[in-house]
Amino acid sequence: MASHEGRGQYAAAAADARWLVDHGFDAAPKSERSAEAEAARYLDLSRLAAKAGSVPAAIEALRNALAADPHQAAAVRAGLDELPVSPAERSRLKREFAWNIAALAPADSGVLSDEPAPARCWSYRVREIRIRRSITVRGPTGTERQVTYDARPWRFDSTSTMWSPESDWIEDAGAEIESASGPEQPRYRAIVAAQHQFIAVEDVPPCHRAAWRGPYETNGTVFTAAELPGTPPAGAKNRSP
Repeated sequence: MASHEGRGQYAAAAADARWLVDHGFDAAPKSERSAEAEAARYLDLSRLAAKAGSVPAAIEALRNALAADPHQAAAVRAGLDELPVSPAERSRLKREFAWNIAALAPADSGVLSDEPAPARCWSYRVREIRIRRSITVRGPTGTERQVTYDARPWRFDSTSTMWSPESDWIEDAGAEIESASGPEQPRYRAIVAAQHQFIAVEDVPPCHRAAWRGPYETNGTVFTAAELPGTPPAGAKNRSP
């Protein structure tokens, strides 16, 4: 690996580094089978892959280095600074890795840039709501308001910081009922508020909390939002027709 790198043969050196990663625990001496040594092999792979022009492989190697030994956060940060990417992409990667470092090694979660440290984030699912029927009927306990709705599921991936739809619209996805004489039902109110908008029935991550209205439930769950917070999926709008 060192010989190939010394001759500027970075693709061959990266292939050697890949072999060391794949066979480290089988072929390395016992002193090189620690989490720290495993992370070091991934860091070498990232550096050489970047020099060979394989930026995706370099980024993935940095992710694996952090997973192998989260205490190598400083070396991972240095690797991010060496990647041949645009300033915008570097900033996005730094935000992604800041969340991961905060989750894996809170004691090592220093700021990755001059920006404030990002709020904690995690992947989560929400639904886009389209009300089908809203009627008032006479039920066994009196007059009730009923609402039925279609739903389209979306998922936010905290690693890529992207939203993507998980399926097409689901017709008659659910219904909520509220007595006309009260008290108000939080789920009913949330569905009505989410018409042509979005609803999250669980807690939402701090990184997106400001974009969500709620909670509607007293246990701190059920939120609505006019738009999906964060970065929309490439080539798509936050709200579908």
